[in-house]
Amino acid sequence: MKTKFSAIMLIFIVSVSGCASTGSATDSGADSTCFNIREIKNWSSIDNMHLYVEGIGSDNNYLFTMFSSCYGIRSAQVIALSNQMSRVCSNDFGKVTYKDGGRRMSCNIKNVQQVADKEDAEGIVEAKSDNR
Repeated sequence: MKTKFSAIMLIFIVSVSGCASTGSATDSGADSTCFNIREIKNWSSIDNMHLYVEGIGSDNNYLFTMFSSCYGIRSAQVIALSNQMSRVCSNDFGKVTYKDGGRRMSCNIKNVQQVADKEDAEGIVEAKSDNR
């Protein structure tokens, strides 16, 4: 797990962006799961395609799947999540930005899935890789 410093930096970056949110992390449109980026507590990369994001509250944990591999994200110290209205939803043009060797990199989020905890997220990723 990354340090609380990472979470604090992420909250700072999001608050400076000037976005406003009126919904909670569990608000959803049609069949979409959404995460309020202001409620992030911690995060860790499972691999180059998946991030586990821990939110405030025990039922506020998510697995983010990227559209493509995010090389260097495993060694990132800080990430920034961005999207309109401070919410990241599946297929909603949400983005993860991080630094890789001093260069700013970004990856688009393909899917947001609510999970019980990090072990649950890792199990889902493992099951996906076994099915390939």
